[in-house]
This record gives sequence, structure tokens and C-alpha cells, in this order.
Amino acid sequence: MSDSTQTNGSQNSRGTRAKAAWIAAGTAIVVVVAVVAFQFLRPREGAAGENAPDQAGRASMGGAMNRQPLARVNGDLISYDTVAAECMQRYGAEVLESFINRTIIHQACARRGIEIREDEVREEIVKIAKKFDIDPQQWLRVIQTERHLSPLQYQQDVIWPMLALKQLAGKDVSVTEEEMQQVFTRDYGERVKARMILCDKLHRAQEVWNLVKNDPQNFGKIAREKSIDPTSKSLDGQIQPIRRYAGNENLEKEAFKLKEGEISGIIDVSTPEAQRYVILLCEGHTVPIVKSIEDQGIRAEVLRQLQEEKTQVAVAKVFERIKKEAQVDNFLANTSTRGVQQAGATSEGRERVTPASGYRTRVGAVNRTANQADGP
Repeated sequence: MSDSTQTNGSQNSRGTRAKAAWIAAGTAIVVVVAVVAFQFLRPREGAAGENAPDQAGRASMGGAMNRQPLARVNGDLISYDTVAAECMQRYGAEVLESFINRTIIHQACARRGIEIREDEVREEIVKIAKKFDIDPQQWLRVIQTERHLSPLQYQQDVIWPMLALKQLAGKDVSVTEEEMQQVFTRDYGERVKARMILCDKLHRAQEVWNLVKNDPQNFGKIAREKSIDPTSKSLDGQIQPIRRYAGNENLEKEAFKLKEGEISGIIDVSTPEAQRYVILLCEGHTVPIVKSIEDQGIRAEVLRQLQEEKTQVAVAKVFERIKKEAQVDNFLANTSTRGVQQAGATSEGRERVTPASGYRTRVGAVNRTANQADGP
């Protein structure tokens, strides 16, 4: 129900940064539709291998560094192990889950003989920057400022998995003329300007509908008081113009029936996770940006957009599949995808799995892939 929005001198700088903030988020979406991209931490050389017995449960910084103090405060030493333990407590589960996801991708690439080279990663960054008329180096600076990712992290934690998953998903996507027309209508067609009130219970929606039907001039005031959507309620219910084929078919169908000044009935937009009911006030319809898909070379852009979107869906599905197929024993979270209940002590009929902080998954041949792609 919302559109993304995107200024000589300092105005250009601010405009670039604002646009880049949206682009950065969009880059993540390209990987797995808002779920996968920033979950991965690339295994560095040696990090994916099995720990030596005397190093199990302990992070390594090379040699005896892990035993050396990291700071001294008025004579009191702060040890590496103390800091490592605190980091594990705060971030261990998240980092381990990221590492697991990353390893799953590496293993899948190894099985398929897929290698993502360093030059491919650089080319992808240039491609993304050019797409938004930004110099690649400026783009990397914006990513570092807006997303707090260094160029190396961006290459390893975003671009590499994006390219790897695309390779795993395959490059061929089928596109129909009907799908082309739907994307054209969505991106260039007529839209409904509206205000909205969102409710989480049907009886509350009914109460609100009675209020606005009896007092339509105060729709904005009622939205401010009754809507549960924090963004639109602060704007007296105002939302971005509603497009066709943009997400919620029921909402779109009812919105496009309305004429200027009309109030909708109660529209059910519930999901499996939550009940949601919408009441709309139509404030008019926009004029289509372009009348035909054949105008101004729009067809090629629509095709590119549709192929990219379908690739995103394929990427999400392939990651879901390889993750489901993987056998993962997460000692830190005390979970296993093989049905083994992990525990610190044995019990009758239960396999004992000893937790180890700093546990690293065996990856076998995947080390070769990790090393080959160490630059990206």
C-alpha cells in the first residue's frame, strides 16, 4: 500500500544520501526479499574448519593473542576471554546463525561447482551504482555511512551471497505478456488517492465505520484517534496512492470501485498472523504516468523489472529449500534439524551432545569454495 519515494550543492548530497538509504535496503531485498541478505557473515579462511581439540570453545586471534589482556584500567586487566565471553552472550546466537546460513550456501555452491569470482563481485557493485547514477566509490561510501558496512563487508556479506543464490536459483525465468501488463499497470497506471483507518478487530472497525459515515468531514480526525497504523494516523489517515497488482487484491479491488469523496465498506485485509480491517476515504484518482507499454521504450524496463522480481522469488525459494535440506546441530541454541535433542547430560534413550562455545561446523570440501571466493 506504499510506494518508495526518492535534490545542486548540499541539496544533491542530501538527495543522494536519501536515495541511497532506500537503495541499500533495496539491495538487501534483492538477495532474498528482506530475509536473507544481512543474515550472512562470510566465513574467512580457516574459520570454517574444525577447531583443534585444544582450541575448542575458544575464539582464536592467532597464537597466544587469545590469552593476552586487551586493556588495563588503573592497573586492572581486561582479558581477551572476558571480552569474548561478553560478545558471545550478546551476539553469539545471531553470529552463529549467520555463519550457519553462510555455510549452507557455500556447501550448495560446492555441490553445484559454482564459483563467484572477485571480479564478478566488483562488476555487480558497478552495475548497482550505475543503475542509480552514482559513482561506485561514492556508492560504497554511502553504504558505509548509511548501512555501517565497510566495502569489504558489503562485498562479502551482501553482494557475494546475492550472486551465489542467484546462480543456485538459475538465470532463466519465464515471463508472460499478462505478467508484463500487470507490472506495467502497477508501476505506470492509475492510482487511488486515499485516507485510511486501520483496525485490528471487526467490532472496532464497525464502530469506526459508523463514526465516519455519520461524520465524513472528520475522517482525518477519526483516523488520528482510532487507527492502529502509526504512520498514517499521524497524517490524518493519509497514505500513498493505492496501485493495482501491488499486494493486497481485496484492498485494491475495493479502492478502485470508489469515486472521489466516497467511503468504502469495511475491507478485510487480514493475514494468517493477524486480523486487520481497513476503511478508506477516496480523494480521487491519478492520471496514468504512461498510457501504453509501447510508449517511450517502457516495455524493456518492464521486462527487466519483472525478471528481477521473479529472480528474487526464485532466490528466496532456493534458499528456503537448501536450508530445509541441511542437517544442522546448533549447540549454542540447543537445537537440531535431525530430531536430536541436545543436552549437557545424558538421559535414557537420548543422544548426548556436548555444547561448545566457539563451535564451528564441519564443511569439508566447502573450504575450497570459501578460499576461491575469499576476495568477494
